[in-house]
Amino acid sequence: MLCQNCGKNEVTFRYTQIINGVKKEMALCDKCAKSLGLESLDFNMPINFSNFLGDFLNGAVDTDFLPSFTKTGVLQCDNCGMTYNEFVDAGKLGCSECYDIFSNFLDPVLKSIHASDTHVGRRSRLSLADKKRVAEDIKKIKKMNSENAKNAKREANSKEEKIKKLNAELKTAIKEERYEDAAKIRDEIKKMS
Repeated sequence: MLCQNCGKNEVTFRYTQIINGVKKEMALCDKCAKSLGLESLDFNMPINFSNFLGDFLNGAVDTDFLPSFTKTGVLQCDNCGMTYNEFVDAGKLGCSECYDIFSNFLDPVLKSIHASDTHVGRRSRLSLADKKRVAEDIKKIKKMNSENAKNAKREANSKEEKIKKLNAELKTAIKEERYEDAAKIRDEIKKMS
């Protein structure tokens, strides 16, 4: 999206102003934001979401918000090897399997944060066999694209050779003063270019 002020640069700054119930929104680039005096507003807040999530989960244990958090033990993902404590420290899961492994702990947290533990957006529901088939299909497509690129390169080289040959014929026709032939060759070169 381009800046609404200059119309040249990409938008990096959004400004919303509400005066007497009238809402005005502007999407601006850095330069226009500075020229309008909005550069003094500092929106770079040092929020570390992993610490936030870790603190939230640790706080849940202390306040009995989620009593099941106290029974973590050495729960570990079989796929990536991440432990529950590593998840709490990092603030993010290691792989898609972690959702299933840590579901007893995640479901209550997700319900309290999002009011639901059901994901509504896109999600892969492929089986392992389907994932392997998709990977094989991707390999086939890459191979076909590679072959198509080689063929296109051969065709381009062939076309260049034909144009060189026609240029040589054109020069010869001009030297021999065969202007009608030269005009036909010229037209052929134009069609190929």
